[in-house]
Amino acid sequence: MVPNVIGMSLHADGGGMATKPYAGGGASINRMSDDCGSCTYEPRKRVGEDACSFTSLYWDFLARHRPRSARNHRMAQQVRGLERLSDLAETRRRARDVLEQLDRGEL
Repeated sequence: MVPNVIGMSLHADGGGMATKPYAGGGASINRMSDDCGSCTYEPRKRVGEDACSFTSLYWDFLARHRPRSARNHRMAQQVRGLERLSDLAETRRRARDVLEQLDRGEL
């Protein structure tokens, strides 16, 4: 477990030591914590007014970094998940909206 945690936390080094980014969407946050209990957003939804911002941003992150991540055997399953998303374009638009709202201090 220790190498995995260190590897994920240091992924920002450009891959010198780390092999996998520490990234997760709302469903992962919901499983790993109790932070989603009182939240009005749905952790498994990527789009729509009640979609979880973390989920939209997670899939956008994978799409933006797809070329590099596709070469990483530890990211292959997550990258393949992009192929199953029929709403990827809408998810990415929502992620841009979320980032703009954050920049404006509205979220």
